[in-house]
Amino acid sequence: MLRIKDLKVHYGGIAALKGVSLNVPKEKIVTLVGANGAGKSTLIRTICGLVPSESGSIQFLSKEITGNPPHLLAREGIVMVPEGRKVFVNLSVYENLLMGAFVRDDRKDIPRDIEDIFNIFPRLRERAEQPAGTLSGGEQQMLAVGRALMSRPKLLLLDEPSLGLAPLLIREVFRVIQKIHDEGTTILLVEQNAMASLHIADYGYVLETGRMVLEGAGPDLLKNDRVREAYLGETIE
Repeated sequence: MLRIKDLKVHYGGIAALKGVSLNVPKEKIVTLVGANGAGKSTLIRTICGLVPSESGSIQFLSKEITGNPPHLLAREGIVMVPEGRKVFVNLSVYENLLMGAFVRDDRKDIPRDIEDIFNIFPRLRERAEQPAGTLSGGEQQMLAVGRALMSRPKLLLLDEPSLGLAPLLIREVFRVIQKIHDEGTTILLVEQNAMASLHIADYGYVLETGRMVLEGAGPDLLKNDRVREAYLGETIE
């Protein structure tokens, strides 16, 4: 579904991505792990058209999309849940979900899809009329995911969905990610939580200082000594 080849991105004189290549097959979960500053968010923002690339190729469903603006990519079916949630704090939960459907033409199906979101996240139903800014961090993350699903994405990009959440909420977020995937959505998951993200991944990549240094099936990367030592906090003798 998504094919990235030799992507290079600079911020001023700093090389953020140094020839990154990555594939996301249809109906799979692909996880990208790495430390702070590795370039994970830069990659996902470049895919979405928020950051320009210097060179390289991004193809979606065999169509070149490098340099396309974000609103056109959203209409193509590429939707991001951004790091830090970025909900519309002065709008209600219900209005935030409506905003997620702005690219859609099938207006008659929107109420049914909102009902589906409330079934996935019952807490959002309870808070439907509350301003989004009054929600807890975990509830805002649920809302950000629900808003993205309202656009009926073909490819869902998740940027650090567990960031700042309590362990119980992290488990809930990953349960929902697995459920979304099981219902047929292709997912590219960017995460510092290597254990949780690789556990549900069909395939994974490890990004260090702008370069891909490892890749493989999720379970294989969990067993890799380098990954275990660097990202799972294990000491390898």
